[in-house]
Parts: sequence; C-alpha cells; structure tokens
Amino acid sequence: MGIERIDGCTGCGTCVPTCPTDVLRMNAKTKKAEIRYPQDCQVCRLCQQYCPVDAITISDGRAIPAITAWG
Repeated sequence: MGIERIDGCTGCGTCVPTCPTDVLRMNAKTKKAEIRYPQDCQVCRLCQQYCPVDAITISDGRAIPAITAWG
C-alpha cells in the first residue's frame, strides 16, 4: 500500500525533499504536503521519519525488506 495519509501537517515541507521517488508535493493553495503519486511509494519511510509532527501514516502492505550487506 505505501503512504496512506497525512494528518496534522504544519506545512514545514521537510517530507517533500526526503522522498526519493517524489511521491509528496506541497499544495500551493493549502501550503501543506499532499500525496501526489501514491503508486510510486517504495515504503522507505523517510518522509515519516523526518516529519517533525508525525503527520504521515504508512502501511506495510508493499514493504520491501531491507537488504543488509555483510562484508
């Protein structure tokens, strides 16, 4: 599933540049983040991790397991 919703966004914009697949954009009218391309979410959780007010909810439905290299 990926990113589900944004509730309580303060409009800081921190989540937009953290998303590697440009799922999020700032809405020009509301001055708050919105989910523009949910199908492109890779469930990396960077937006959720960097949101200072915990406004982003992500579902684990499409989660990709982290690959760890041991060398």
